[in-house]
Amino acid sequence: SSGINAEYGGSIFLENCSNSTYHVTCQQARIHATQNATFYFHVSSRPIIEDCKGLRVGRREQFYGDYEKDFSEAGLGETNKWSDVDDFNWLSKDHSPNWQLID
Repeated sequence: SSGINAEYGGSIFLENCSNSTYHVTCQQARIHATQNATFYFHVSSRPIIEDCKGLRVGRREQFYGDYEKDFSEAGLGETNKWSDVDDFNWLSKDHSPNWQLID
């Protein structure tokens, strides 16, 4: 298991990132071909997953000393759509079985 902390003012594309934990802040997050991973998001648009299973999604709350400055420089605001995940493999209005919210 490994992990990453990332702040980025644009889009982040993660692929084949299984069995890991990520703390991600960005405008757009796209996760592809990933299994059994945990994501803590602060994301301006809806996170997108495709070909994923067993994902756990939570609100990013762990930050570091000067994160507000980094947010500002990256053009990131307070909008956080962390729980509005779009699963491109699940088009039903019912909740996708490929991800779950972390309580």
